Amino acid sequence: MEHKRPKSRFLEDARQRPHLCFAEATRAANRAVTKFYEHHLKDVDIGIAQLSLLIRLYYLPDVPVTKLARVMKTDRTTLTRNLQPLERSGHLEIVSADDKRSRLVRLSAKGFASVAAALPAWQLAQRQMEEKLGTERWTRLMEDLRLLAHLDDG
Repeated sequence: MEHKRPKSRFLEDARQRPHLCFAEATRAANRAVTKFYEHHLKDVDIGIAQLSLLIRLYYLPDVPVTKLARVMKTDRTTLTRNLQPLERSGHLEIVSADDKRSRLVRLSAKGFASVAAALPAWQLAQRQMEEKLGTERWTRLMEDLRLLAHLDDG
């Protein structure tokens, strides 16, 4: 006995598109870009997401978790989950602040060494990505991505 599926005109029309919506297209692009950078960072002990976080810690020494989450455009819970493996591996330290209610995150010596080791591969990935896209498109995309990242700022 065959189960009768409901029909949706929109979904049937969308079948012909490479992506259903903008969100799906950006997630697919994110996966492709991540794969590209991860390939370049294969000989380093951190991936692109960890590198981005550790570079932020270089710029923001002894930063409260809440502020770091805001800067990284993520929620505190997700950031805490992402910090834990880096704390366990010794790439960063989480310490109590003076008021004992908040926690501060700082880059460790091991974290800095990993960033330093990753930078040449990361810079090569950056150059190659810009070459693939062309400087004009690269610049436009970076501007557009910054705009998208601030959609929820009101």
